[in-house]
Amino acid sequence: MNADELAEFYRRVGAALWHLQYLEDVLVSFLSVKIIHERRCAGLTLTENDARALIADKRRLTLGPLIESCTSRKAIRPEYQSRFEAFRAERHWLVHRSLVENGDDIQVDAGLESLIARITRIQEEAISLKKAVGEDFFSWMAAHGVRQST
Repeated sequence: MNADELAEFYRRVGAALWHLQYLEDVLVSFLSVKIIHERRCAGLTLTENDARALIADKRRLTLGPLIESCTSRKAIRPEYQSRFEAFRAERHWLVHRSLVENGDDIQVDAGLESLIARITRIQEEAISLKKAVGEDFFSWMAAHGVRQST
């Protein structure tokens, strides 16, 4: 592996992690808005500080519990559930196990290509899931009277 290949590998890992965080942010936003809506429907008054505290609390969730919370509040469609579970497992591999399980693969061309392909698939799935949840989020907000500005 030369310096350019290593830089490309690190760039791919960073991009995948960045897109994972975009997905988590959309999930947290949708979940938080749904919780705020539920509380308001129950007659509770929430301040801006309450909302900020709720969002901060939900941002502390790791992906597994975040997916569970979003599923229970229908921020994730049931038909996406298997994709999210597969994504969660791949995210866990990337963040916690990729170095130990596949670190030596970067020394061999075929191994490096395979590793980069897997990381790229994680990034692409994060983008795809973010778009799907984002579309559902905007649809939900529109159905509840929130108008998008253009």
